[in-house]
Amino acid sequence: MLIVRELPWSRNGLAYALSPIEEGVRVFVARSRDELIAAIEKDERPVVLYSLSTPNFVEYWREIASVASKAPVVVGGPHAIGDPATLLRLGVKYVVIGDGEAALPAIVRRELEGSDEKPPNTLFLSDGRIKSGPREFVDINRYRTYSTVLDAYPPIEIMRGCVYRCSFCLTWRLSPVRYRGVESVADMVRAYVKRGIKDIRFVAPVGFLYGSRDGRTPDVGSLVELLEAVRRAGGRPYLGTFPSETRPETVTDEVLKALRGLLANRRISFGLQTASERLLKLSKREHDVEVVLNAAETARRHGFTPIVDVIAGLPGEGEEDVRATVAAMEKLVKLGSKIRLHYFIPLPGTPLWGLRPAPLHGDYRKFAAKYAPYVEGYWQEQIELANKILETYREVEAFLSRRSGPLPAGPTA
Repeated sequence: MLIVRELPWSRNGLAYALSPIEEGVRVFVARSRDELIAAIEKDERPVVLYSLSTPNFVEYWREIASVASKAPVVVGGPHAIGDPATLLRLGVKYVVIGDGEAALPAIVRRELEGSDEKPPNTLFLSDGRIKSGPREFVDINRYRTYSTVLDAYPPIEIMRGCVYRCSFCLTWRLSPVRYRGVESVADMVRAYVKRGIKDIRFVAPVGFLYGSRDGRTPDVGSLVELLEAVRRAGGRPYLGTFPSETRPETVTDEVLKALRGLLANRRISFGLQTASERLLKLSKREHDVEVVLNAAETARRHGFTPIVDVIAGLPGEGEEDVRATVAAMEKLVKLGSKIRLHYFIPLPGTPLWGLRPAPLHGDYRKFAAKYAPYVEGYWQEQIELANKILETYREVEAFLSRRSGPLPAGPTA
């Protein structure tokens, strides 16, 4: 039996993972640790599945280590891609580091049916060694985006992978860039509408680059075709807003003129991140401040509210960087924008992992207080989360150093 451990905010990832297999495998959803342990004890061949973000790793790593001593554990999700080594050291048997649609069915066949195939897109433990399966990129059109077992209908993934390499992000590690075709999207929308879900949101690293041939230049025809198909299927499409935010270079007169009458949203989200040219280069954003100001003006001109992301506390941020960023935020507010303020979260596997966040500068607090109606986001909670991630990794290393016996060797093919 496949036992799915549902954690806070994990339903979307689990829905994507289960969709290829749920019709052919016995699945039990455990919503607490007690339910999970009871299910393991009752089943002869249990396999436990987690979909893990870094915030959930912080909260549940001890549970995962404990469960891994009782049954084979599979972990996927962004944290698994970012730090598979630590999960394997904690006893996790299979860590999915690529397209899970190919990995999980093979893992299930291996564990529940006795197959000896190496699960693709996976690092796994075998005879005390770390081994790797082959790399396989799936056609995402073959897989639906919802789970009837979980009754979960998450935002529809329309784009996987990203040509940009932002240093605080993991999305680019899912390359190559792939798009869900319009007919596949329409099929998903019809299923969502039948379930009573008419507000259709999408998952895309850069929403307005759907269908782009080079991954950088908007293809207006593809965008219009997508949104018109959603409308015909009975949905109201939200694109260019969470969780399909876009980049400032894509917020153009041509794009917004074409999309305005089709979009249900009147907020367009894109990132400045910092107005320090030095930190923009460190972050590999590939844009300057001026393009963000232009995007804000363009969005307002077409009747949209710009929601501009800014990250405080980027590693190495100094006084001049803060002053430049606060000045840019003030300009953006005067242009009619809202600021979504973040604090830098160190995420394993990103190029900035291992660098400590800069302490929050007081000017950010002053800005947030002065322009309170124009500032949103969870930056204060993110300060606590950033500290907790770093503290958790110290605890994990101490835990692993106390464990008896050798660590797994590998990886090998």
